[in-house]
Amino acid sequence: MSLYSPLDMSALVKDFEAYLRDERMRSPSTIKRYLSIVTDFAAFMTSEPGYEVLDLDRVEKNHLLEFLRREAGASAEPSRAIWNLRLASLRSFYDFLFKREVVSVNPAHKIDRLKVNPKEPVPLSLDEFLALVDAMETAGGTYRARNVAIAHVLFHCALRVAELVSLEVHQADLSNHVFPDVPTKGAKWLSVPFNDLVASVLERYLSDRPQLARGEASALFLSDRGKRLSIRAVQEMLTTYGLKARIGRTVTPHLLRHSSATELVELGTSMRTVQAHCGHASITTTERYVHVKDGARRKAIDALGRRVTRVAAERASRKIRAKSA
Repeated sequence: MSLYSPLDMSALVKDFEAYLRDERMRSPSTIKRYLSIVTDFAAFMTSEPGYEVLDLDRVEKNHLLEFLRREAGASAEPSRAIWNLRLASLRSFYDFLFKREVVSVNPAHKIDRLKVNPKEPVPLSLDEFLALVDAMETAGGTYRARNVAIAHVLFHCALRVAELVSLEVHQADLSNHVFPDVPTKGAKWLSVPFNDLVASVLERYLSDRPQLARGEASALFLSDRGKRLSIRAVQEMLTTYGLKARIGRTVTPHLLRHSSATELVELGTSMRTVQAHCGHASITTTERYVHVKDGARRKAIDALGRRVTRVAAERASRKIRAKSA
């Protein structure tokens, strides 16, 4: 039996906090939310007289369901997002208990997440994308060229952030304008072409990269410690510069990916070519609907590079005229 008094639970929750931080690499905000939910759960389970000591191994699905429904009241359904967050925290807590051999089963895995229909992200306009790049350019510092290169690669190549951070320096083939053998969803490997504009920002970054590299660092995009840049670091960087650029919504790697697809469609690119360019999440769906020649994809992304270059020149011309007026 796994009996825990409130005092024992406090120590167990501290161990759970260390597990989330050191083993699961969760963000501070996620850890704070999970700990709050687990503490509420322990209080809920020990709130009845005679149950001041919690037997974690005897917690069943119905106990968890009662806790998850508690905040909804008698006549309302809980928010699906809140339900999923609370369930995720309980699953993580019982995974932790299972790995520590405190319990023999995770009852939270018997409960399904609720389907949430996310809001469709509003893609960046080209003007907003260029404002983002401008914010990175004016920031200065060692990481300017790196950050600009990341923004352009995400936008022009429509990479997922995990694919971006997986890139090795030797994969930046500037001669053929391609990232070969990029690992992607479904245990697949893709060759990702890029245009002249991406090649130019990569070339500039690669000339600065030795300032960041430590030893034999193989990753293309490096952190200030000379290590492979993390997904979270890329996300936070884009959010920070999105705020500096005064873009009225959070800028994320996924938003740049979505914006790339939208711009390609605006150029008249076929949906099948866009699906191939983005690396459709379902390989079965991709094979069923997408049969695109490499030449069509290359033509589309080259056109996107020329369009961004043209709009950038128009913006610069407008700024010069505004200053001279």
